Amino acid sequence: MQVSDIISQFRDTVGDCHAPHFWSDDAVVGYLNEAVQEACERANLIEDRNTPAVCTLAVVAGQARYALHPSVLLIKRATLNGALIHETSVEDLDEESSRWETRVGTPRRFLFEQAIGRAAPHLQLVSIPAAVGTVGLTVYRDALKPLSASRPTDVPEIPARYHTRLLDWMYHRAYLKQDADSFDASKAAQSLTLFEQAFGERPDANVQRKRADRQPPIVRCAW
Repeated sequence: MQVSDIISQFRDTVGDCHAPHFWSDDAVVGYLNEAVQEACERANLIEDRNTPAVCTLAVVAGQARYALHPSVLLIKRATLNGALIHETSVEDLDEESSRWETRVGTPRRFLFEQAIGRAAPHLQLVSIPAAVGTVGLTVYRDALKPLSASRPTDVPEIPARYHTRLLDWMYHRAYLKQDADSFDASKAAQSLTLFEQAFGERPDANVQRKRADRQPPIVRCAW
């Protein structure tokens, strides 16, 4: 669905087809961008291994930590110079050795730090790389560019089969507008329920931390 189609369907459903509108086109597309972001964060809908700015890192000798593209939500797979490296956790590394942060060598594992506030997500290689190289990533991410009412033919980046379900979030947000003619807490709640049925509930910080800690077994190396 194009942006213009989504705006039209939104207005048909909420009864806002005639000017002056309760919700401007910019406000409606703002809800749409929120919906795309919420869907991506809840359901990991955009998998990317091909966008260089997102999926390729130039490794510098002596540097372990690298800022990732702000759109990155999770790392599904990572390689260093074509060799698979595995995600781990600080807890597992601390159990192995108290000196893992200063060890230099060929990285075989990595830590992923999710974005916090305005800070970008980061990847930390373990060990500190002794030589230059290239990290290749397969990630789940947000949309790269927000949609705009000024570009009515654009389409949401998530798979097309989910486009109509984005409207449920838009209705949810619209019905929460503090206006006597638009506010409807019951419809807002119903719309949120439909959105959650399609994309799941938003994971809180504890759920995200636990998800990051659930890593596949890794064969321990003798240092």
